[in-house]
Amino acid sequence: MPNRRLLLVATVAIALTAGRRAIASTPVGLDMEGMDRSVRPGDDFYAFANGTWQRAATIPPDRAWTGAPITMQDRTAADIRSIIQNAASRPGSRMGDLYASYIDQSTITAHGLAKLRPWLNQVAAAADHSRLAAVMGRLAPYDVGGLFAIGIGEDDKAPGAMVVTIKQGGLVLPGRDLYLAGGGASVRLSAYRSYLERILTLSGVDTALDRADAIVAFETALAQVHRAPSDARNADASYNAYTVTDLEREARGFDWRSWLGAMKLDGRPRYIVAQPDALAGEAAVWARTPIRVLQDYLRVRVLTTYARYLPPAFADARFALFGTALAGTAEQPPRWRQGVSLVTNLLGDDVGRAYVAAHLTPEARGQAARLVKNIVAALDAKLAAAAWMTPTTRIRARAKLAQTRLKIGYPDRWPAGAQVPIARDDLIGNVARLNAARFADLVARLDRPIDRDAWVAPVTVPNAFASAGANEIILPAAILQPPLFDPKADAAVNYARIGATVAHELCHLFDDQGRKYDEHGALRDWWTQADVEAFQQRERALIAQASSYEPLKDVPVNGALTIGENIADLAGLEVAYAAFRNLPASARPMLDGMTADQRFFIAWAQAWRSAYREPFLRTLLQSDAHAPGRERALTVRNMDAWYAAFGSAAEGRLFLPEHERVRFW
Repeated sequence: MPNRRLLLVATVAIALTAGRRAIASTPVGLDMEGMDRSVRPGDDFYAFANGTWQRAATIPPDRAWTGAPITMQDRTAADIRSIIQNAASRPGSRMGDLYASYIDQSTITAHGLAKLRPWLNQVAAAADHSRLAAVMGRLAPYDVGGLFAIGIGEDDKAPGAMVVTIKQGGLVLPGRDLYLAGGGASVRLSAYRSYLERILTLSGVDTALDRADAIVAFETALAQVHRAPSDARNADASYNAYTVTDLEREARGFDWRSWLGAMKLDGRPRYIVAQPDALAGEAAVWARTPIRVLQDYLRVRVLTTYARYLPPAFADARFALFGTALAGTAEQPPRWRQGVSLVTNLLGDDVGRAYVAAHLTPEARGQAARLVKNIVAALDAKLAAAAWMTPTTRIRARAKLAQTRLKIGYPDRWPAGAQVPIARDDLIGNVARLNAARFADLVARLDRPIDRDAWVAPVTVPNAFASAGANEIILPAAILQPPLFDPKADAAVNYARIGATVAHELCHLFDDQGRKYDEHGALRDWWTQADVEAFQQRERALIAQASSYEPLKDVPVNGALTIGENIADLAGLEVAYAAFRNLPASARPMLDGMTADQRFFIAWAQAWRSAYREPFLRTLLQSDAHAPGRERALTVRNMDAWYAAFGSAAEGRLFLPEHERVRFW
């Protein structure tokens, strides 16, 4: 990051506001006290907007980081806690009974490993590779990870049809780079080895250290044949239609029929293979690995998935790896929060109906819908005016936007959901049955018409989503809350935060991969070569810009991995700003000595304020498709309007000459 030049910004503000009447009112939604006005905006805009907050930021001992998303998560969890605990007081409530089964630690401890013994015995009894592949398939519906990742969704090249997708998988740590040399991999593998030794010992095996070493060696071999995360993003390269016979021929050494058959996914006319070379490599590693090592590996997958529902020694071992070693977190979250998360994940629609009734008024939903409409109009205008696009491609791009489904707040029709038995004294059974029901529903969808009104995310998740294949964006109810959205907030704040979030998701439909899908959601080449080259020129420039940031001294941002999110950030900010400027002047007054544009950009930067524990930041940089918050805030460097809003930016360390500013729309 650039060094700060400590100059007061007051003179800049005076110059910018000269001749205009300032309204002496504090902008609702901005944290004025969290700013550091001793920093020039053009030297370090993130510090200007957040410097005082950053110095005072304290990461709770049960968190790996803190920031606006954590604030929203905590508020949502507290709201849901009230709903669930009220339900738990009435036996027979699905939400309440599941929550009670998680809170009852004495019963969990009394059960020990008994509930998992049938699965562990199946793993131990699988005497050869084919039998173990079948066991792995039988465990997949219960959310137990295996050698490959499986997905069920709409066919990218045949919209309206459902298909099974098979991807590279098999790793317990979050990403292949955590196994490979560099970036602190040896430290993480040492922590993983210790976890394996501990979890195997707790489960009753002998010679746990040697067996842990063998599992690490097996997974490292898998990581070595995986595609890099940046390469695995490529939508075209990830679409390869295979039959079972093709899989057997191209990825020898793995019993595909046994594995697919155990999941009731055999007999399909075709499967989409995302990374054929990686699958072939993984199958070869599987074939040459001794059966005992593979049994231990699958045993660990079972224990890792269900450790949180086992006696404390298992949960503590899991947390020591994923919470402390990989994220730097000192304490586990309180039991109630973990229980709320479990219920929300497994009974999302039950919780969602109650949450929406209590926390999202029709008026707030309507205001959000109007804002979304304005964002869509601004993007349409930008697409229409994109001079670098050929006329034919511009027309198709606008047609795609016109057909994009906008899902705001909650579904108009809630799904009935499977009536899975839930018992207050059977936590693992509850989790297993609910996971299996969800998997069975996905399998059943393979032969059902696609429900275009279905939501793929719970409304209680304070996040937003885009699907290029479905050509839709989803804005769940839980994201429609401060600090991203407040019906009473300054328009500059709402447009810079929830407006930019909506625009971000819409622009994902036109990012480096989303642009490859047409207005029907089909993966189809609809751009001219001239359009592709013009887009990729911008893409390469943004990759280089992101790669120049170095949040940790030895770990820069991976510009190629984060390019999709960075495009959506930049294009989304461009669109949100345009929509904001389309508001009447009365909605963009001077407030507290700041212009509307200044407040807009400060609100954007404050939305990305964040403080990380070093181990978590390191893990994020090596595995996450998003850049850290500080670097995302610096998207403003590409905006002409930012330089106009903060006159000194033209002389600051963040300054980019006009020809170096990346512009998409």
